[in-house]
This record gives sequence, C-alpha cells and structure tokens, in this order.
Amino acid sequence: MNELAAPDFPIESQSLASSHWLSHELTEAGGTHRADRLDCEPGFSLVRSRISTDGAYSEACQHEGKERVLVIAFGLNGQSEFRDRKGEQLPFAANRTTISIFREGEGTRSYAANHLVHQLRLVVSESALVRYIGEERTQRLLGTPLRMRESFRLLAFDQTHASQHLCWLKKPDAAGQERLGLHIHALSLLSEQLQILTPPMLTHERMSSKDMDKLEQIEAYMRANLDKPLSNTLLCALFCVSEYRLKECFRQAYGTSPNQHLQEMRMHRAREMLASGCQVAETAYRLGYQHPNNLSAAFIRFFGCTPKSVQGKRR
Repeated sequence: MNELAAPDFPIESQSLASSHWLSHELTEAGGTHRADRLDCEPGFSLVRSRISTDGAYSEACQHEGKERVLVIAFGLNGQSEFRDRKGEQLPFAANRTTISIFREGEGTRSYAANHLVHQLRLVVSESALVRYIGEERTQRLLGTPLRMRESFRLLAFDQTHASQHLCWLKKPDAAGQERLGLHIHALSLLSEQLQILTPPMLTHERMSSKDMDKLEQIEAYMRANLDKPLSNTLLCALFCVSEYRLKECFRQAYGTSPNQHLQEMRMHRAREMLASGCQVAETAYRLGYQHPNNLSAAFIRFFGCTPKSVQGKRR
C-alpha cells in the first residue's frame, strides 16, 4: 500500500465523492485498513487513515517519487511503527505528531493485536513547499538531500500542539463537509506546523554571548547523555530556550540541526569506543541504540565503513 505517494492511491466509488475524497479499504487476516485522501492543491494532500486489528497486523508500504515529501502525521488514537528495510524505525502514537521526510524506499508498518489506530496526515511535496514558504525556508526545513540508502528522515516526534483546525478536521463528520472548508482548515493546519518548524527569519540575528553560553551548556549536556533520547522539546524545556532559537543557534554555529549534531557526536564517540576495543554491541548500548544493527547501519552511512573495520584490540 502506498499512502505517501498520493498519485498511486486507488480510487473507489464511495459516499464522499461530492467532497472529492479518494478512498481505499483493505480487509485481510488480522486487520482492516481504510484510508481517505483529499487532494487540496497540486503537491498537497490530506489523508485520514483508520486501522483496526484482530491479531498482530503488518502491511507493506512503498513510497517513491522524483522529489522529497514532507509528511506530518497526527496520532489520534493508538500507536504503530514503520520500519524500513535497514531496520530504522519511525514511531506513531496518539497525541503525538510525527514529522518526517520521504522520497523513495519501502518498509513495513506494524500494529499490535486488538488495536485501533487512527491518524490524520498532511502530505506536501518539496515543490509545493517552495510555493508556500519559498526556497530558503524550504531548504532550512528539509535540510540536506536524503542519502542513497536513507529511506526516510525523522524531523520530530513531539506532543501535538493544540489547534482549532486539527480539532475541526478530526471530527467524525469533517469528511462530509464542503470542499472549501476542508481546504481552508488543511492549509491553515499546515501553516501552523510550518511556523513551528521553520519560522520566517525577520532579521539575521547574530548569536549573542548569552546564546553562545547556552549553546555550550546544551552541547555539554548532549555529550554527557548520548545514551538517552534527547528531543528538541526536552532540550528547550531543560535550558529555557524556544525551539526556533535552539535550531537557529545550531544552524549558525554548526550549519546543522540539533538532531543532526547529536548524531555526529554519537558517531564520533562510537568510533573512539570501537578504536579502544569496545565491542559493537557494547558501543550500541552505551550510545542508546536498541540493536547493534542500528548502530552499524548509522555508522556505515556516516563514515562509509563498518564498525568492525575500525575496531581495535581491548587493552
């Protein structure tokens, strides 16, 4: 099933045709999956999905396209997980917003037994983002191009922000509303999320000495807690800084995001530990990876060689 690549969505006759919704329903052993998609504008779609399971249920997912796609998924009920062919995981949960970038790849979405999962997604292409917020903000948001073996990139997995537009769109009868109202609420919800992810830069503020001190404290905390899941939300709360200022300080100081800088720190620490004789499994555990294979995949992407190739003898 291909929920992300909007053009490949199957079309069935259904009662929502007056609102121009495209619907797809699949019932298999273990679960029923229904998804409805509304194409608001070229490159921008609203998707409502509902999955109910009897037993443990998984489905194959494939996404492919000529450009990057930003997917903002609002968890309304239940939880699920997407895992690509390399084992990298993308989580979804109720009252959480998962923001990610896809281009092409395949994987599996898994659901627990006797589970109801309900999600609402905004799917917007890179070219549509450029139309909406301009080239500069789009590149700040999407970052560097996805690498050849990088199936997706997780930008955020945070508590869902309150929004009157999200409340309207998740109502049971919202799908039957007239098209103009649906478009207005979908575009307004997207605008809210883009303001949070990448606010317009009104001025090119230079980092103050206070910002530099704060950045030094944050980096020291990250270095001391490489084994823990450190989200932007957590860092902002601990150091009393806005997410915009946090990202802007890292952009100015390192030309990257906090998450990417944290990943670089983990990779360099992994190389030091391996060179000193640590085993791959031990290194993975001490850097917060649940499985050694996840560390190995990240290490190969970052350095272009396997962890064992740099492993030294334990002293």
